[in-house]
Amino acid sequence: MNIINAGGWYVGNSAVLDWMDGFEELAVIKGDLNITRLENGVMDMISEIDSEKKSLMISLRKRNCYKNIYSMTRTLLGRYTKHIFKTMSPVDYFENFKFHSMFLRSLLVYEKKIAKNDDFDEINFWKNWLLKLPLIDSPKKNYEHIVYQNPFFYEETFGGHQDVWPRLFSPYKMMFVHRDPLDQFADIVKAGAHLNVSWPRFHGGTEEMHPADRFFGISKKIYSARLRMAENYSKDELIIFSFEDFLLKHEGVAKIIVDFLGLQESTYSRSRRFDLKESMKNIGNGQAHKEAEDLLSEKPYVLRDLYILRNKLIEHPNSIF
Repeated sequence: MNIINAGGWYVGNSAVLDWMDGFEELAVIKGDLNITRLENGVMDMISEIDSEKKSLMISLRKRNCYKNIYSMTRTLLGRYTKHIFKTMSPVDYFENFKFHSMFLRSLLVYEKKIAKNDDFDEINFWKNWLLKLPLIDSPKKNYEHIVYQNPFFYEETFGGHQDVWPRLFSPYKMMFVHRDPLDQFADIVKAGAHLNVSWPRFHGGTEEMHPADRFFGISKKIYSARLRMAENYSKDELIIFSFEDFLLKHEGVAKIIVDFLGLQESTYSRSRRFDLKESMKNIGNGQAHKEAEDLLSEKPYVLRDLYILRNKLIEHPNSIF
């Protein structure tokens, strides 16, 4: 079974994944799975009907793999690399040499099968590829489920994959994590993401907006998408909880998540990625972030309306509390 941690833009779902990494049954793919959802990615290739355009996408991805393999090989051969890597924390899958090497091999096979123009099941091909992702850096040998972070865009953000991702990741269970909008915006500003408009599928239409309005517009789409999707999933298929509850009521929330995913508490060992006390420092951080407060000061509707939407999510039957 696949587990999808569907994000909401700096809502703290990474901390949840870091905690989940402590379970022996779970192989967690670190980092947003953008390779499936961005331009010329896996789901674009699957969706494309025009053979020439599909071939161009494959070529672009192959070229990108060669480029990354070359760049990472030079880094790995650096004079002090072996000493540096001893203390490095785990990297996102896309920063891993093995990923690009494995992806390139799959692209070469995929290209040959497409060229034959026979009855080729593309969904099944890439489903099998997804099953190989934990082999990149997971030390776990007996995992039963794979956890993916943000492998698709909500339909309200980009609707081109709405018929693809459910088939690609089936069977799956899903989690929605939400967070206090003020703290959320503060972290977005701290990371400089409030000025980023580089992803057409995510930032599209917000390029000329004030940063607070960009945050407002994107967040509204995400809340609307989650509320819509929640109506189509049972409590056994989707769970909703807040970042704050996950930390402040950790034992209780963790127990519910364990039951939801059918995990064994006895298989959990402390995750090197998750630090409860450190994560708790992110609660209430928006109240001390002057730049974020200044950006919101003349736009009272932003937080007001987002709190209303968040309460609707909190009140949904699939929500833990």
